[in-house]
This record gives sequence, structure tokens and C-alpha cells, in this order.
Amino acid sequence: MDEVGVEQLEPGIWVRQVALEDYAVRGALLLGDERAVVWDTLSRPGDMRPFLPLLADRHLVVVYSHADWDHVWGTAGLPYGQAPIIAHERARARFTSDVPAALAEKQAAEPGVWDDVVLVPPTEGIERRGVIELGGLSLELHALPGHTLDCIVGFVPERGLLLAGDTVETPFPVVPADSLLAGWISELERWASDDRVRTVVPAHGRIGGREVLVDTVAYLGAILRGQPIEPQGVLTPFYRQTHLANIRWAGRPS
Repeated sequence: MDEVGVEQLEPGIWVRQVALEDYAVRGALLLGDERAVVWDTLSRPGDMRPFLPLLADRHLVVVYSHADWDHVWGTAGLPYGQAPIIAHERARARFTSDVPAALAEKQAAEPGVWDDVVLVPPTEGIERRGVIELGGLSLELHALPGHTLDCIVGFVPERGLLLAGDTVETPFPVVPADSLLAGWISELERWASDDRVRTVVPAHGRIGGREVLVDTVAYLGAILRGQPIEPQGVLTPFYRQTHLANIRWAGRPS
């Protein structure tokens, strides 16, 4: 990370990672000739501050990879007034249910800490796919339900870059009880076999190549089949608990 809190992956593509209590979360900024896309606004309005000088006079578009709190609570830190805010249709519905409930819970638990968060729901929804033309770059949006039913990934074909959100993660993703594991795995396998993909940017964990997809598929496949799996490396308390919860998924309908 540089002194303003962002890292340039390549010309026109920046990422920002912030540390939360249990893990770190990453968002991205794509700069085209005409438009700028912020992919996930992270957890606080202040998380977006380092992106502001880079926007210049480009038209802003915001994309939510899904509606979990650590991906969508920072939007108020952007000049979002006229900006399209795009997410899966299911994410739009979540802004009337669990998204405000999660904020109310955090505000009750930590009075004053989260008062700067303003919930900004999507203005546009996609079902399966969409595309955003930035000028010189494009961002394809593809539904990939699994971690949550409203997950999407973003692909920049000109750069071979896959913005994966929470669909992949290192050391492994969270597998909620309602995860559609078989379909999740199938879609990740499709991306892993796509020779266009050169760089995979997850919201949590290391940036890498298609091996990040392959590793996630192997973990999820073991969970789906109920096979014993022992994660490699030293796990934080959060990921130890996550793994124990994940392996309890085994045997559920997928």
C-alpha cells in the first residue's frame, strides 16, 4: 500500500484494503476514459477517501459485489448523488431486510461508532449479467450465487482481471447454511478454465492467478462431499471458527 492507502495493480486499476476486527476487506477502483467504477465501498465512508482524488471528472458508477455490511457501508464517502449503483436484484431486496438490521445491531452494540454510515441501496439490479463501458475498459457483471444468493463477479476482459468479491477467498470462504454449493463450484470451475483470466482479486485474502479459483473449488468440493479437509497454514480465530461452521454444512442439499 502507498501513502494514500491504495495500491495500483496496473494502469487504471487500483485496490484498497482495510483491516476490520476479524479480517481485512478489499475494494477496487477502475478508471476508464469516461467513467470510474468503484467495486464495493467497504465498511465506512472514510474508507473511500483515498479514491476521491483519482476520480477526477469521470462519471461515477458504484457496484456492490453483494450486500454484506463490509462491502456496502462506505458509499456515503463518495459523490454518489447522481451515480448509478448496481448490484444483483437480490441485493436490492436485502436493503429492506438484513442490511438495515445489521447496522442497527452494530449501532446498538457500539454507540456512536457507526453513526457516519448511511445506507445507500442499489438503483439498478441485474439478474444474470450486465456490462459497464468505461471508455477504453469494460466491466462485465456476472451473477455467481454461492457465498450469498446475491453475489456477482466482475470481469475486465481487456486486462484479464476477475473481481471475485466473496466468491473466492484465502484461506477459504464462508459457507452459510443456504449456500448453493454445487452451482457455486460449477461457476468457479468455469472461470478457472477460462484462459482469459490472468488475475483474480478476492475481497478477502491474497490476489493471485487462477490458482486462487482452483484452491477455493477444492475446498468447497470437499465440503460438498463431506470429505475430511484440514486447511493449511496458521488460521486466525475467525477462520478457525469459520472452518468449523463450514464443515457442518456437509450433507445439506446443494
